Amino acid sequence: MIAGRASAFSDPAVLKMAREDFVPVTADDWYQRRRQDAEGEFFRKVAAQGPRKGQGGSTRQGIYVLTADGELLSYKNAGQLAEVTREELTRGLDKYRKLPENRRKPGAVTVGDPGKLDPAYTRTPPPGGLVVRVHARILDRNDGELCKGTCKTLGGDQASRDFLWLTRDEVRALAPAKADVGFTYDVPAAIRDRVLMFHLVDNTRGEPNFWTRDDVRRGRMTLTVTGVSDAGVELRLDGDALLATNADPKKAERGYEVRLRGTLRYLPDKQTFDRFDVAALGEHWGEGTYTRRARPGRSLLGVAFGPVVGDAPADRVPPQAAREVGRYFAK
Repeated sequence: MIAGRASAFSDPAVLKMAREDFVPVTADDWYQRRRQDAEGEFFRKVAAQGPRKGQGGSTRQGIYVLTADGELLSYKNAGQLAEVTREELTRGLDKYRKLPENRRKPGAVTVGDPGKLDPAYTRTPPPGGLVVRVHARILDRNDGELCKGTCKTLGGDQASRDFLWLTRDEVRALAPAKADVGFTYDVPAAIRDRVLMFHLVDNTRGEPNFWTRDDVRRGRMTLTVTGVSDAGVELRLDGDALLATNADPKKAERGYEVRLRGTLRYLPDKQTFDRFDVAALGEHWGEGTYTRRARPGRSLLGVAFGPVVGDAPADRVPPQAAREVGRYFAK
């Protein structure tokens, strides 16, 4: 579970080992086990030395401790608990220290040019587009005020992390045609549907099931110009949606009835947005294939959108739903 791994990799001892004893690398197994390039071949070679050889294309996820030339030193598919992670890293480090000195000295391994990356399994942010952070969190109410939610699932009360990607053309389509206060227009259908189907999801306990177009029972998102200044064009976003696996919400195994409010700011000179603050709040129910142990009945789920600042590697992680990139960017 993602939240559990976040707990393990925020452990001070694990962080100290990662900084001082290892070169930490993280990657999405879904891409790594499929990609037909040097990176994929290297990963599969390492994984084949462990118990999860991936027969039939099955998962190879887990914690790997390996040498730079691809020898697997230790492996375990468990990162939810800090103590388990510490033990696995220690086991691998002990094996590394027992290797011949000539294999451990600086420069012992030369890493060549990786060559061409497999374009079918390489995702990069759209040039000239927009990257927006997305966080979901379960919520409760205390004396009428929103507060952090509670649940019995380890890490299920933590915020999830994802990214919304918009292309250059979509950013321009999202801009107001008129910079007149009061001017209201619909959010382009492709952007609206991407937000509804792929980002208004409960991914707080694992990888979510995304909504299909048939699951979108109601969906509306509009932008209204609220101010114009040298700083840019201020816009208010309003919206609401009903997402459900059955046309009758009472019969739906999974659903989300939600309202959206937010503020965006468009910069005409740069043809981009420097503000994308949107909050979605509503009642969610049901669980997905890998998001078991949901809270019973309808419960509050919030989703927050905010712009990415900077260009750190962590800000270039592709959206979860971009695995099916054609569907994600569908018009």
